[in-house]
Parts: sequence; C-alpha cells; structure tokens
Amino acid sequence: MSLIMSDKLPFLPDPNYEYITTTERAIETLVEIDKHEIIEVDTETTSLDTLIAKVVLIQIGVLGKAYIYDVREGKVNAQIFKDIFEGEKQLKLLQNAVYDYKVLRTNFDISFNRLYDTMLAEQLLFLGLHSKAGLQHLVAKYLHMRLPKDTATSFQDYNQEYKEYQLRYAANDVCVLRDIYNLQLPKLRKDGLMSTAKLEFDFIKPLVEMELNGMLLDIPAWRNILEEKIIERNKVRIQLEDVFQEAVDQQTLFGVSLLNLNSPAQVVKGLHNIGVYVESSDVKELKKYNKNPIVKLLLEYREYEKFISTYGEPMIARIHPKTGRLHTRFKQMVDTGRMSSSDPNMQNIPKQQKYRTCFIARPGYKLVTCDMSGAELRIIANLSGDPLWVKIFNTGGDLHTVSAAYINGISEEDVIKDKKLPDEDKTKKNYRSNSKPISFGLAYGLSAHGLALRLGISKDKAQKMIDRYFELYPVVKLFLEKSGADAVKKRYSVSVSGRRRYYSLPDPTDPVFKSIRGAVERQGKNHPIQGSNADTIKQAMIYAVERIEPYDARLLLTVHDEIIVEVREDQAEDVAKIVEKSMCDGFDKFFSVVKMKADADISDHWVKG
Repeated sequence: MSLIMSDKLPFLPDPNYEYITTTERAIETLVEIDKHEIIEVDTETTSLDTLIAKVVLIQIGVLGKAYIYDVREGKVNAQIFKDIFEGEKQLKLLQNAVYDYKVLRTNFDISFNRLYDTMLAEQLLFLGLHSKAGLQHLVAKYLHMRLPKDTATSFQDYNQEYKEYQLRYAANDVCVLRDIYNLQLPKLRKDGLMSTAKLEFDFIKPLVEMELNGMLLDIPAWRNILEEKIIERNKVRIQLEDVFQEAVDQQTLFGVSLLNLNSPAQVVKGLHNIGVYVESSDVKELKKYNKNPIVKLLLEYREYEKFISTYGEPMIARIHPKTGRLHTRFKQMVDTGRMSSSDPNMQNIPKQQKYRTCFIARPGYKLVTCDMSGAELRIIANLSGDPLWVKIFNTGGDLHTVSAAYINGISEEDVIKDKKLPDEDKTKKNYRSNSKPISFGLAYGLSAHGLALRLGISKDKAQKMIDRYFELYPVVKLFLEKSGADAVKKRYSVSVSGRRRYYSLPDPTDPVFKSIRGAVERQGKNHPIQGSNADTIKQAMIYAVERIEPYDARLLLTVHDEIIVEVREDQAEDVAKIVEKSMCDGFDKFFSVVKMKADADISDHWVKG
C-alpha cells in the first residue's frame, strides 16, 4: 500500500501509555513486564548517527500498553533493562532492530537476545519484489491505519521537556508491533521461512558488531596509492586527449581538446569520430570493444577515475571523528539474501593486496582474515549432486584443471605444466585460466556472448567451450536448467535454508515477456547458489561472534565469503582456529555431501584471500 493510499486511512487511536521518570517506578513496572512472553521495544534518540546518539527514551510495550522510560541522566537508570533485554525469557519485537541495538550498546552496554524484527520479516516475506518495509508502510498494510512520523526528529534536544504529542508518538512505535507480528508470523510459517527468519534475527548481533567496530585505515599509505592513481590517470588522460584532438569541434586557443572524458555524450561522440561505434559509454558496452587500444585506454582511465573519486579522499573523509575508524552500513538482505555495504562500500574495495594492506590492526593487535574455499562451487556440488564435481572436491582435486583438460582435449598434466609457466611464457591458450570463468559464471547464467567478451574469442568458440563443459558435467547442467524453469513456473526460487526469492512476470502477450522470462531464468539459476551462500556465511558469523566472546577479539567486516576479526596479538593463533572452525561449521550446518575448508591468515593488515 502506497503512502498516497495510506493518506486516506484513519490515524492510529491515542495509545495507552505511562511516562516514567524514576528508577523506583520503572522497577515496579518491570515486575509486571517480566510476566509476559512477548514484549515490544523501541528507543528515541538525539541523532541518527548511532556512534554519537544519546538515548533519551526506552519504550516497552505489552498487550497494547506502552511504558515510556525517560533514561536521561538523573532519571531512570537504564541498567535495570539489561537482564530483560539480554535474557532468553521474552521474545523482543522491534522494527529495524539494528538501530536500537547499536544505540543501547554505545550508551549503556546493553545487548539483545531473542529478537524478532518486523522490518526484516517483511523484507524476507517479499524478497525480490522490493516491498516497502518501513513502519508507516507496515501499519498501513497490516493495520489499515496511518502512523505519522514527522515527530521522529523532535528528540534532538537532550534537555527538553517532552510534550504529549511526543509521548504519544513514542508509545505508538511499540503498540503496533504485536499486531504486525501476529499477521506476519502465519505467512512466515506458510512459506517455510521460519528457519531463515531465525537465521536473520540471530545475525543482527554480528551485523551490529561489524557496524560499531569499523576498520582502521592507514591514511599515509592510502594517500600514497591515491597519488599514484592521480599520476597514472593524468598520463592516460593526456594520451586520450591527443587521440581525440580531432574528435570534437571546440578547442582552446592552444589546440588542446576540450573533450570531457567524464561526459558520456562527449565520449560516445569522440569514439564515433574515430570509428568506434559504441551505443553508450557504459563500461559494459565499452568492454565489447576492448580489443581496440583506445577503448582499452578509456577503460583504464575509468578505473583510475573511479578510485580517485570514490575511494580516494572521500574514503578518508568518512573516518568517524569519535572512533577514528571507517564504519560501513550494511543492508542485511538484498534480493539473494546477501548483504550490501554503503557509506563507505567496504565490500567493493579493490581486491589487490596493496589496497587491503592499508586496512590495519591497532597496536598490539592482529587481523585474522578467513575465507571459505570455493563456497559457490561447493554449493553447486551439493545442490546438483553431480558425481564428478562431488568426487573432485572430496578427493582434493582441482575443478578448474579437470575442466580445462576436458574442454581442450589435453591431459591434466599439460594443464598443470601450462599453469606453472611464467606469465610471459604461457601458451596463448592459458588453459586453466580460460576455463575458470565458465565454472564461476554458472551461478550468473553465463552465456556464450559473455564468455566470448571475457576471453576475447569468437561467440562460436565460446559456445563450443560451454558445450564441452556440460558434456563433462551433465548433472550440473540439468540442475541449472531445472532451477531456471522452476523459477518461471513457481515465481520463486529457494535457498538451502528455505529463503525464497520472488519474481514478477508480465502477461505472456506482453512484448517484454520473453526478455523478462530470460532474466527470471538466470536469477532462478543464481538464487539457490547465492542465497545458500548468504545462509552459510551468516551462520558462520553467528558462530564466530559467539565463540570469540571470551577473547579480546571482535568481528570487523565481511566481504562475501570472508570475514575479518581483530584480536589481541597473544590470542591470535587461538582465535584464528576458532574462526576457521566457525566458517566450516556455518557451511556444514546446511551441507553434508561436500564440506567446507577454510584458511585463516594472521597479519598486521587485511590479507587478500
């Protein structure tokens, strides 16, 4: 239901609440609250920045009544809530629990156990359909009422006296959660999502840890890389300007081209004028012409420019003044169930070691970097049951070597010999490297066209490679084809935990039906693999955070199949083993045919996996 539609709905009735300003009265109410199995929880704060926000109100709701506790200095002592929030007795209902968890941690060192997040539940119920999950939308959708949110920013003044409308607002934020929960829960059960929901609710704690802990950046080392990038970018720009000298009409008095390399329209025009007829200046389009030396230069320029504009000084500017660290924000679930990262995007840091070396441990500590070995490929082996894939993994073989040998009609020994040659002496075939994109591309609906662009070969040759690949692994092919077909037929795909990704398809008579169906088939092949990958890495982090708690160690970051932990130097070896085991256990909880292997590195900095 849209907000436009919800504008016609009635406002929520005035809530039943009690405003409490003394610890004595607060303790009396907690005796009553402790009798209930389910409670609703919310907070009001002075800022959206959880590292500096001060909690001013804590609200607890039970059966339609809200208790509003004023926890500012000199009023209710917030420590009285620690036992109930951290205990296992009550299920706590929250909306966007990560925010409340973070502010209670930073203000009062209070954590949560046994959570249910109405926002996450809604996202899970409609994963892939981009359904809105804000509290206003949930109240409109489930309760057919309007919940005004224009009071949310009125708590910024720490020392104010609260007015009636503010207290009603605070009470409403908890009074609605039980009804939403009661309406979401049957659908979670019906769609087989209870286990996945528990996984996501349990994962709130590791996510909070990562967002609060942040990463430490070696600023001088980062600026050295930035300076190198600027120098290289300028060199490439000069070369491109020379090439495009005649490609634009307007020039300065000194004959220097005024072509703006960051202008898509001008770049397209410039390329047309030199005989490269691209449809756009998008990187994907440019890569179709990457054999052209000018296009290669342009792609190189784009890489430099992206780093400078996105990861150069802007990265340093995002270091938090209070902690001196970079604190990314995670979206807990995108369409596949994986996470995304923003402000800054720490999951998109270039993979080369020179970049990762800039992310360091504090003095006296080490960083443990641990990644799952071939997670997506192991998932394909488990889900498809292809006997050769299973055998290769379980006997310690190398999938890429076996594949390369069959595709090229040579022995595995020849593939291994080729791999061992120095780069400058490798054969033009580069057997193993050329076969790897097929295996890794399976999860993304790799086409002959895509492989041809990747390897710089003809589409026909690429198709022959793919055909040979599936001759070797026919069960994998059947698994992928069935996954794609099921997605179209059922309008959803399922991961190993039961996580569903839903799809929308137009009427078959629609002109775009065929192309959208193709996209759904590709996504249907992808979701069981990537969705299962999300299941396993999240479970691994839940284990890791729980198991390293007795140590002076903390979870800092995850990037797809790897996690980074900061640990006191003398405990690094023990924690590294715990993290390795947690990674394997997180995967092996869901899969038993092909199990996981994980290797941890201990260093002063983030190590490339």
